[in-house]
Amino acid sequence: MSNTGVRFWVGAAACLVVIACGSKRPVVPAPPDLSGLEQADAQILQGCYDCLLDAQAIYRRIGRGTGRPLVLTKLFETSLLIALRHKELALDPSEPLAEARAIASELAPEVEADRYLTLVDAVPPDDVGTPRRTMAGFRRAQATFVSKVDSELTWLTTGTLREPFRQYLGLAIDCGYAPRARTPGAPPRPTGVRQPPAGAPPLIAYRTATCATLNQPILYRLRADHPRFVEASLFLARFDIAMAEQLGPGQAFPRLEESRARFPASVAASYLSGSINQAIGDCDAALAFYDEAIALAPLHEDAVLGRTICLTYVKRHEEAIESATRLISSETTLVSDGYYWRAFNRHVRKELESARADIERAKALRRNIETSTLAGIIEYDQDDLDLSKRDLEVARKDSTGDMNCTAIFYLALLHLKRQDSPTSARLFEDGMSCYERGAAIAGLKLQEIEARQDLEPVFRARKIAMLRDAIREATSQRYACAFNAANYYAVASNIPAAKRLVEIAAADPALAEKVSKLKEWLKDK
Repeated sequence: MSNTGVRFWVGAAACLVVIACGSKRPVVPAPPDLSGLEQADAQILQGCYDCLLDAQAIYRRIGRGTGRPLVLTKLFETSLLIALRHKELALDPSEPLAEARAIASELAPEVEADRYLTLVDAVPPDDVGTPRRTMAGFRRAQATFVSKVDSELTWLTTGTLREPFRQYLGLAIDCGYAPRARTPGAPPRPTGVRQPPAGAPPLIAYRTATCATLNQPILYRLRADHPRFVEASLFLARFDIAMAEQLGPGQAFPRLEESRARFPASVAASYLSGSINQAIGDCDAALAFYDEAIALAPLHEDAVLGRTICLTYVKRHEEAIESATRLISSETTLVSDGYYWRAFNRHVRKELESARADIERAKALRRNIETSTLAGIIEYDQDDLDLSKRDLEVARKDSTGDMNCTAIFYLALLHLKRQDSPTSARLFEDGMSCYERGAAIAGLKLQEIEARQDLEPVFRARKIAMLRDAIREATSQRYACAFNAANYYAVASNIPAAKRLVEIAAADPALAEKVSKLKEWLKDK
């Protein structure tokens, strides 16, 4: 072999050595960064909304690396828990649900991720923050699910995901479908206020306490022990509002304020803020919150109704008519209210024909003391006296009709139009007694409120002012009825009754001149 050939083979061998030496070694994956994992697991058990978000952030960070298989199911659970919390707070759950669905495609078949997703989809949204029409559509869509509830609850006790998550989802399903027929063989369901199991983590205690009947002490404890559990305040505010007429608003205002601050997109927080302000007579404040709720959920019929009523009380009648029209288009059980309030405002504006058409529709949908009374008044103004008399008498015969002073007053005016002075006088006297009873009832309530030093000061002051106004109005109407009764008893030649009643009317300085003239006429009778 020549030297050239030797050099070739040596060079080739050297080249092989170089290639072998320069080849890449197998990549060894870096160990997963599991820092914070225990903290995230603990945050899940703490259960507040912000706790869930913190846990999700940690799981996401770990899941971006080699630790993803270790946190995949935890990410799935957390996304579903956040979606459930969104439903409870009347927030849009679509984003966390979309994330859960994306994660589900990575999970092993034995997890049965789609079944969990179906169950979360079946959990009803908050009925306070959700429009009635939306709720009705949801219930219709889930009609067949009701028969599966008990079997799904049984399955949840043995599923593959962590027990606290399965417990929470089970509570959400059970509470969301509480008024259902019991499946044969299923365990009896608890009724009334539910108690969390002994030693239950805050996550489970919260969901137990916010079932159909609120467990106020548990929510108080959660809010006190866990300052980040702001959502507990929203449910505590609901209890305060429900009891406001008897106990005052309690802490409803600060609780709703912090709820709105943390959950500005919660329709429930805005609507309830409008409701409590309307309840204490502050319709200007209520309107701002109702507008806020409607901006978030344009179809929220209860917010539209509250807005319509408040616009009526602050005498913004054209806007009230527009708002009532919006309610009519909702096609819910509140349509009759829309017709009633549109009729009311059109009557104030002397639009009698359109007011009459609206109140006829309201009566056809739901006849009650309010629709019958307003119908009778509108018909009276149109001189349709036979129909007016029938509607006013229906209103007076209602179970609470004895306190329907307005219906009695208009019946008296109706008989006066018919020149039936004796009947008109008797009805005015009935109206006088009715207004007297109304003033007395308001007086008792006033004494009760004035004695309550424990009530929230603004609420107490507003209630006192409202009751004093009611007493003044009822007293003024009482004297007016007394004078009218005296006057028409005199026309009917019932002089003793006229003399008796004119003395009652004389107590009102505003009637002094009229009373003086009537007394002068009666003096020689």
